[in-house]
Amino acid sequence: LGPTQDDITRDTIAEVLGVPLELDDDVAARVTAMFESRGRRMPANNLRQAEVPRGAFAIREPQPGTAPGLICPVGPGDKVVYAVPGVPYEMQAIVQQAVLPDLRRRAGETSVIVSRTLKTWGESESGLAERLAGRIEELDRTGAATVAFLASGIEGLKVRLTAKAPDEVTARSVLAHEEEEVRALLGPIVFGTDDDTMESVVATALAARGLTIGFAESLTGGLIASRFTDVAGVSGVFRGGIVSYATEVKHTLLGVPDGPVVSAPCAEAMAAGARAALGADVGLATTGVAGPAEQDGQPVGTVFVGLAIGDREPESVRLRLPGDRKRIRDFSAISALDLLRRRLQDPDG
Repeated sequence: LGPTQDDITRDTIAEVLGVPLELDDDVAARVTAMFESRGRRMPANNLRQAEVPRGAFAIREPQPGTAPGLICPVGPGDKVVYAVPGVPYEMQAIVQQAVLPDLRRRAGETSVIVSRTLKTWGESESGLAERLAGRIEELDRTGAATVAFLASGIEGLKVRLTAKAPDEVTARSVLAHEEEEVRALLGPIVFGTDDDTMESVVATALAARGLTIGFAESLTGGLIASRFTDVAGVSGVFRGGIVSYATEVKHTLLGVPDGPVVSAPCAEAMAAGARAALGADVGLATTGVAGPAEQDGQPVGTVFVGLAIGDREPESVRLRLPGDRKRIRDFSAISALDLLRRRLQDPDG
């Protein structure tokens, strides 16, 4: 649903139902008031959002945007058409708080469904499925819960656990048990849950240890620093970042010695240089080949991550990452932060 002329959703529903569109005065007043509260002129076409097929109901709450949802009964039975805005956060709020409860009421559904998403990194989707194969077979047999996978790029690989029970207490108990079982099978590749991100988990771990961090980024071009500053309150741990894309910048600002820049020694020197230049406790660095051609004799997808923590000698890991330029850069960012996460959790790991 939207205000523009190319949105024919309302018109189409009304045509299918064989009824006219009618102006809902309450919705019209709310749309007008919303624009006035923002000090903005309301385009006249926004009142299209207050037009409702005769016999349908506007979903007034929640209303995070100007467009309400619609519940449109069809025929003499209990069939219904739902229409919602396309803006994701508006759609999600209306579906969760209005559409799903209405569906449950119409279906006579009394059970409760709860879910938990485990965020992982360090294993392929097929590898996750293999690790959990036995558990999934058990769940298929008992029907106690379900497991689903979703590859989400820089957000990691997600394992969604869902439990259904007659009441919320029972459903959450089943879910907690299943989460414990899955965590035991996956181990340290689980880095967070639900709304956690790799950067929020790392920021929390740094804060808990009283550590600050600085980045030196080559192929990621500031991506890690950008993601890191999305975390609320990160100013307490984040000192800054150096985008050392050019070779001479690596030498002059970070003290990288002469030699191939796509290499373990370069990554380690960059991490140590970031730690020193930014006055941080931890330096994290990335250098590598995102494409289109190889560099320093290294093929596309080769990435070195450097890490310098406190007074320890810098270390590095070499990665071979798949995909196009964007995916390599995304995977480099989450992999670099994951290396730091694991070292903070287990310095000897």
